[in-house]
Amino acid sequence: MKKLFSTLIIIVLLISCDQKKAIDNQEVPKTETKIEIKKTPESSSIVSKEFKTKTGKVFIINEEKPSASISKITVTPNGFTEVNEPLLMDESDPFDYALVADINGDGFDELYIITRGEGSGSYVNIYGFASNKDKSATPISVPELTNDQFVKFFPNYMGHDTFYMENNKLMRKYKQYKKEDEQCCPTGEMKYLEYKLKSGEASWILEIKK
Repeated sequence: MKKLFSTLIIIVLLISCDQKKAIDNQEVPKTETKIEIKKTPESSSIVSKEFKTKTGKVFIINEEKPSASISKITVTPNGFTEVNEPLLMDESDPFDYALVADINGDGFDELYIITRGEGSGSYVNIYGFASNKDKSATPISVPELTNDQFVKFFPNYMGHDTFYMENNKLMRKYKQYKKEDEQCCPTGEMKYLEYKLKSGEASWILEIKK
């Protein structure tokens, strides 16, 4: 009887060993980990520039470019005695350059920002900010020209124009186009325009000097 019992124990042990070997030899499935990479949009580049007036006040220009053809420009006055609130130019053409000048001769400089379009004509626009006796700075209104005014002041105009200062005068020039000219290369005479700054009922006004 004891011999039979010993034989059963040996058989049980052999079966257990075979099961363990089977488990050890079994291939364990590999788990695959998926990593999702989310691309975040590139942050807009921001360029900051400072322009100082002759009375020591500062205009800080920050340009944010959501795209190559659109800019968000913020003008922050600094050092003005009463108000230094940021002034926003939303969705303008890209910043090209800026001019600081006192074209109305009141003793306080204005800031003029020139933007330029990305198209083949490279058309410019001008935005102005006037100093109110260095207490605050406010936007300058630039009235839109009527069709008749445009024909009068801008004959043969197809862009490629420039604003500049000459003898404390704000000037604009462009080369006139001839019919045979390609848009890239005007060959006509140079046209010059002078701008003046005057006080309006609610704001400063920049207009072409007639």
